[in-house]
Amino acid sequence: MPEPTLYTFPPSLDSEFSRFLLHHYGVVVRERRHVIVFQSAVTLARAGTPRIPALVGVGDHPLDTVEKILDCLEARAPDDRKLIAHVDEQQWREDWQLFHHVLQSASTAFPYYHLLPHRDLMVRALSEGSPALEVAAVRHGYPAFAALLRVLLRLTPGQATIARDTIRSTLKVIDDRLSDGRPYLYGDRLTIADISFAIAAAPAVWPDNYGGPLPPLDATPAPIQDLVAESRERPSGAFALRMYREHR
Repeated sequence: MPEPTLYTFPPSLDSEFSRFLLHHYGVVVRERRHVIVFQSAVTLARAGTPRIPALVGVGDHPLDTVEKILDCLEARAPDDRKLIAHVDEQQWREDWQLFHHVLQSASTAFPYYHLLPHRDLMVRALSEGSPALEVAAVRHGYPAFAALLRVLLRLTPGQATIARDTIRSTLKVIDDRLSDGRPYLYGDRLTIADISFAIAAAPAVWPDNYGGPLPPLDATPAPIQDLVAESRERPSGAFALRMYREHR
């Protein structure tokens, strides 16, 4: 069996989700970071899939989605570390859709829209920890990488506004849910809902211990700083930061 290895694209939320899960379940792996485009070739050659994150050496087959990684690690976890076994399946799947798809998509689009014009900030964010050749490719070919991300994420001024509003409305849902004083989204125990929300909300609260490379908050454009300041003041934003502080 190959050495347990996680292949990632450094800043991506799914890559961060995988890091968070591995940390929670106590699974030690080496991380191999690769730049977008390059990562597809590397993971195809080494894991049989062009997708990231890709986890190999844990389980019988390469795991190339967060869902597959979650299912594999959850099945092996002792009862006190399980994230799904003790919650209602319909409820967590509804929250999974809201957090992992709706909020995470918005939290990806909003910062990228505002950061991509800033080459000095983004070269590191897109490539830190990757092989030197890939770092050089981003440094010298940044306009092409920025253009690719704009197309893949469909970034427009209107999309950025929709993403910001989606972040705010989702945080409001969690503000309301936390209003009864519960310590976690489903009561007294950490579950997959807490982690998936914290990951999806990370770009809105800018946690200090985010596992991928983030630009310094005070160097980011004003719209990002304003949203982060606003989000951190909300119960939901404080909750996401607490999840990072206590569980990451």
